[in-house]
Amino acid sequence: MRVFWLMLVALLASAPFWLDRGLLILGVEVLVIVSLAQAWNLLAGYGGLLSLGHHALFGVGGYALFVMTRDLPIHPYLAVPLAGLVTAAVALLLAPILLRLREVYFAVGMWVAAEIIRILVMRTEWMGSNNGLPLYAARTLDRDWIGSATFWLALALAVGTITLTGYLMAGRLGLRLRALRDDEMAARSIGIAPARVRMTVFLISAAVAGMAGSISFLSAMFITPLAAFDVTWMVTVVFVTVIGGIGRLSGPVFGAILYFALREMLAFSPGWYLVIMGATAIAVMLFAPGGIAGLVDRLLAAMRSRVAPGRKDATP
Repeated sequence: MRVFWLMLVALLASAPFWLDRGLLILGVEVLVIVSLAQAWNLLAGYGGLLSLGHHALFGVGGYALFVMTRDLPIHPYLAVPLAGLVTAAVALLLAPILLRLREVYFAVGMWVAAEIIRILVMRTEWMGSNNGLPLYAARTLDRDWIGSATFWLALALAVGTITLTGYLMAGRLGLRLRALRDDEMAARSIGIAPARVRMTVFLISAAVAGMAGSISFLSAMFITPLAAFDVTWMVTVVFVTVIGGIGRLSGPVFGAILYFALREMLAFSPGWYLVIMGATAIAVMLFAPGGIAGLVDRLLAAMRSRVAPGRKDATP
């Protein structure tokens, strides 16, 4: 299985050499959404902290890259991980208040924080106010390789986020996080520190969301508050994760594939596109609560159960 995934990643890495510009831009968008959805899934799916403000962290990462490359001698590509650190620093400032909240109160708190950040950016001349900012460092980039480099950055972030999430959830942090999600009182009784665990996951999720935002707007080379803090990012991420399978490592991947497949096939009719997307979400929540990933898991389990008896009978 590992060989298959390595071959798939190698194939995707070669995409800039055989995809046209339009499909390459679409590929960047898909990978950015996978990363952002995985960041949200880490917090909401595994940690039980339903965030409705991750689009703000996404926008903070975008603005961090534009401001850093304007005011500091930093190459835009190198600014991507730094944008993640800046976003994590902003999350660290918000955490003492937000992580005291639970369930719907945390969701509302994240939404309020997102609105405050958006308003502050819109009223700050240093960040371009409502007019936004161009990528001043664009002149340092090789125009022939911008699309390819952005795609590779997006691919690295998506693969890295999936790998990191899988590693964390298979270790002690994952066990502690799920224990807190399922029963905080019982988790406390066995020595788990809720504040430390949630803080760690919150900062990781924020850093990934910030890097996703920086890559997305690096590709566009222009950023405005309206685009950076658009709630559509949040709606898309929730849809992708729930449809794909919330709390499952492969959920955001399957959800993103379905989301973009429907969007591209129904691009000729935006109205019907929204209707079908909504109907799909309702159908999945009613008949497949585990999402597409859950259906795939059940299908694979059924296939193994059919193969296993045959192997047993064939053994002398």
